[in-house]
This record gives sequence, C-alpha cells and structure tokens, in this order.
Amino acid sequence: MSWHEELSKRSESLESILSRDAEFMSTEGALPVWVKNLMAMQLDSVFNHPGGARYYASQAREAGASEEQVLEAIELLRMFAGRPAMATAAAAFEE
Repeated sequence: MSWHEELSKRSESLESILSRDAEFMSTEGALPVWVKNLMAMQLDSVFNHPGGARYYASQAREAGASEEQVLEAIELLRMFAGRPAMATAAAAFEE
C-alpha cells in the first residue's frame, strides 16, 4: 500500500487533500500535465525519494513526455541540485 493510500484510509480530510492534489496533477492548466509531472520528478529527486521520481517520470511519459524530455529535466536538475539529485532521478528509468 502506498503512503497516500495509507493516509487516505485513516483520515477523511487527508483523503480529500490528496484527492485534490491528484486531480490537479492530472488536469491541464497553464502547464501541461507532462510538465507538472517532470517538475514533481525533479522535486522528489531533490528530496531523495526515488519511488516518487520513478512514479512521476512514468506519469510524465503517460502524459506525453519523451525520453529526451525526461533526460533534459534531469540535466536541469543537476544545475540546481547537483549530482546526488541526479542519482535519485535515475530511478526514472527503473521498471
């Protein structure tokens, strides 16, 4: 069970918040869905959460991001967060 499923089953208010977040991430707005997910991949990489980096990279691909775009997001990540964040972001290529 994922962390958000665990929290959602224990708290209606957290379930509501997490549901709104999921809806926001999957809805086109000023940013395309694939861009939102690449940004989330970058942030999870900065915070050393490889599972999140993998998940959001997958979501970005499903929303239309190319491998080249995922790699460029990782390269951009290096500029601002360094090689450790890149190492975490490499989880984006794990099955």
